[in-house]
Amino acid sequence: MNAQEMYRKMLTKQSQSSDAPPFKVSAPALSIPDDTTLVVFGGTNWDNLGKGKEAHTKSAPNLMGPCRLVLPGVKVAFVATSSCSSHCIALSASGAAYAWGRNQCGQLGLGDTLTRAGPTEVTALQGTPLSAAATGKHHTLWLGAEGDLFASGSSKEGCVGPSADKRREMEATPVAVPGLAAGAAYVAAGGAHNLVIDREGTLWAFGSSECGVLGNGTDGQYNKSDSSIKLAYATEAAPLKVPKLAGRKMVHAACGPQHSAAVDEEGRCFTWGCGGYGRLGHKDQKDAWTPAELPGLRATRVVCGSAFTAATGHAVLHSGVVCASSSSLYMWGRVKSASQNCWMSPTVEQDLSGWKVQALACGSVHTVVGADSSVISWGPACSCGELGYGELGPKSSARPKKVDLLEGAHVAQVACGLAHTLLLAATDSAITDALPEWKPVQGAASGPSDAAGGAAAKGGAPKKTIAKKGGGKAKK
Repeated sequence: MNAQEMYRKMLTKQSQSSDAPPFKVSAPALSIPDDTTLVVFGGTNWDNLGKGKEAHTKSAPNLMGPCRLVLPGVKVAFVATSSCSSHCIALSASGAAYAWGRNQCGQLGLGDTLTRAGPTEVTALQGTPLSAAATGKHHTLWLGAEGDLFASGSSKEGCVGPSADKRREMEATPVAVPGLAAGAAYVAAGGAHNLVIDREGTLWAFGSSECGVLGNGTDGQYNKSDSSIKLAYATEAAPLKVPKLAGRKMVHAACGPQHSAAVDEEGRCFTWGCGGYGRLGHKDQKDAWTPAELPGLRATRVVCGSAFTAATGHAVLHSGVVCASSSSLYMWGRVKSASQNCWMSPTVEQDLSGWKVQALACGSVHTVVGADSSVISWGPACSCGELGYGELGPKSSARPKKVDLLEGAHVAQVACGLAHTLLLAATDSAITDALPEWKPVQGAASGPSDAAGGAAAKGGAPKKTIAKKGGGKAKK
């Protein structure tokens, strides 16, 4: 018997111990520090993010290193953005909502379509304390502390629910989303669809059915024209239960632009939607119109990038035993650069072996984690500073690398957007207070790159490679 077989046998024996409790997963809960600092880095020219380097202007710079974003008199307790979003949400400890970023469809919920450079209070939701929010490409979900659900933004694909006025294509002020009798407990938003877990653990979906992202067994494709081929996709404005997951208690869910993922209380991870680049983890690139389980993984949380997926969790042995004693970060899809092979099934990110990941998020092409007392980021083809390495550091990294200016920081939450990153960190006089403050300039115009723009907001972190925990050699 070789060493690997002996180790596997030991894990099996430990997992089968009579006093070992059944493997169970709870809904991820935020542990909010007594005093928080909102940290941002990446692109800030919200209307042009994702459209190339020309998005960098003097008044709307790329923040190449971590910066403080101060909301005077407000303790931030939650942040939201997503891999297909160019807008951001922050919630205060009292449940007040603040929104900023791209707003051409009224997704900020401010009653208009004016882009906001920095946080602006969503006054329409005053009097309704919020506990969470989720951002899609052109819409936002707002979760009330009592389980009520609201939505704002583009309504033509059903993203804001059945209360939207059918005479227009957007709702610039949040409207109620009915149909969840038990109340909502968790929300996720994709390119044009949403997932909601109610307080009983039932998973609901609504929005566009393209690629099968609603999990109802169809992609909803139909031809709009009798005389030519003009394809369209059915929409479901009213939340519908995801049939294959009925009867399961779901604890976590995530949406990419065109795929979905969810985790039940046993840690079973399901994915569906667009299968391109292996983002579903089923060892092929086929679309899946109903949820399909990833058999070798028991996940504790899952997040979606544009064409990849990540989860923290545990391996499952061939015997079906869960290796609950050790947790890893798993990734699949187009994880590295376009020139490298995709990861077609959940694969451990070996560079983070030995690290305890407590916060995780994926952007369009980048990933950021809070692990132990470090912030670690990586991603290919990044150009706006979303990795936070500083003006002197690399813009992209195929392998995980520490964000040096945040070394030692306690991170409660990470949110990654189209080309930007938000962190909710414990205030520390030696770390977060030492960061430069970014002061958004309202009315910042789009324009060509200005190399001098935002120089005061660029963190100058020197190059430094990530070392494996335990004193190993640095990774290059």
